[in-house]
Amino acid sequence: MAQTRSAKASLSHEERTATDPREQSLHPVILDKVSAVNDRIKTYRFTIKDSNGINFLPGQWLDVHVPGIEKAGGFTITSSPKHALPASAENDVPYIELAVQKSPDNPPAAWLWQHTEQIMGKELNVRVGGSFVWPPPGLDMSHIKRAIFIAGGVGINPLISMLSHIREQPSSIETRLLYSTKVPSRDTQPEEVLFLPRLLDLFRRPRSDPNKDRLEMFLTGTWDGSHWDRKNDEPIHPLMSLTLPKLDIDTEVPIVAWTHRIDEIALLSAVGNRDEARSSVFYVCGPPDMTDSIVQFLQAQGHVEPDRVFCEKWW
Repeated sequence: MAQTRSAKASLSHEERTATDPREQSLHPVILDKVSAVNDRIKTYRFTIKDSNGINFLPGQWLDVHVPGIEKAGGFTITSSPKHALPASAENDVPYIELAVQKSPDNPPAAWLWQHTEQIMGKELNVRVGGSFVWPPPGLDMSHIKRAIFIAGGVGINPLISMLSHIREQPSSIETRLLYSTKVPSRDTQPEEVLFLPRLLDLFRRPRSDPNKDRLEMFLTGTWDGSHWDRKNDEPIHPLMSLTLPKLDIDTEVPIVAWTHRIDEIALLSAVGNRDEARSSVFYVCGPPDMTDSIVQFLQAQGHVEPDRVFCEKWW
């Protein structure tokens, strides 16, 4: 019998992912940097002690064993695989990065959210696992021209690793990201939106056909303002809903922002016409209800191959 979502949520990370592929070996790492993104999320950089580095595929997660806690926590790797490889001219110290949301009821996350001076320099053990990866397993990529990524909140974590990896490669694949995130006020700064500065940098990088790439932000929050009206459906450029004058966006960067959640109109635009849909893969990661709804919608579109819609929702 399938587990209910509430029953699954009560399980530990290792229990929830028991059937997922994972490595046998553990790797020792050292926590060497903690950065606060906002009051809900921090990023953590771990240097890798193994001289061979750590091999992983973009989108994979880690079993994270922290000192004094028996059960491992599960956190998605947010850095590119190349940064975890042995030292090179580009990468002096191999490392992996995680983004962890404040979760007092999750012991490994609570350990990481201690005061920085209490945990800096500590050694942890990690193991790579997961099958929500780029490139899509078993798929003939010669027919794939577009990769559509759809993220909600911290669901951006596996997708930022995938996007970073893709844009490091000499690839002609069109990348499009729809990123929905809560922005609590008009005073929110760009660096307080998880990975927004990094995404802007990725989408600034010149490509063989840069006009095909596109970043769409769907900004939700609690600020006062008029209700969304489709009669005035115009993109906000650049991110004017947040009044971010400090955000230096080149006018050539393919980015628009909307003050509403990802809806069917946005999804249909991302799916594209018949030829575009048939040459696309779709990656969805976000809160479970959002993920379920979007996956169901995409798979119901006539020209979308259902087995090319991938999602991650083990949490």
